[in-house]
Amino acid sequence: MFEILGAGALAGFCAKVVDDIIDRRLRVPSYLPILLALAYGLLLGWLSGPAGLSSLFIALALASLLSGKIDHPYHLLGAAAFALVILLTPLGGFSPWWFALFLTSGLLDELELGRGKLLERLNEERVWTPLAALLGTAFFGLPLLFLLVLLLFDLSFRFGGWVVSLEYPAHAPQTAPAKPKRKRK
Repeated sequence: MFEILGAGALAGFCAKVVDDIIDRRLRVPSYLPILLALAYGLLLGWLSGPAGLSSLFIALALASLLSGKIDHPYHLLGAAAFALVILLTPLGGFSPWWFALFLTSGLLDELELGRGKLLERLNEERVWTPLAALLGTAFFGLPLLFLLVLLLFDLSFRFGGWVVSLEYPAHAPQTAPAKPKRKRK
């Protein structure tokens, strides 16, 4: 069980670092986001296959795809690694009911539906999927492992953002400065 929890935490951390590298255009060695994208894709694939959390992570991957969040080559690499593991290993613990629950909550998290301060705050914090897992665990027999892995993924995702902000504190993109234009004579 500890390897499952650790894999979920490490996947969340890697996913957030890759997101920040893309979104903030951080200058890092070119191999770093590639390795991190492969890592989170393979880890999430393993969690969906042999570890038995396929209803959760396949639904969330599909929600990301449908909402257009897989929008960069690094995310495509992570998604390809995820799909490869899914294709090469048997799915573990797939339930259409849990899949539907997590696909719906994942889409709510990704699409940011609704207006008003409360809904905007809920969307910003992306709480729909953890809330769905909590309710599923408390009232509908969802195994506690789903909730624990999801919470560790989310906490590590946030921790990854914090670590990147320590290393790259400026809010401005970390791109190379533009070359000065030559003046015409």
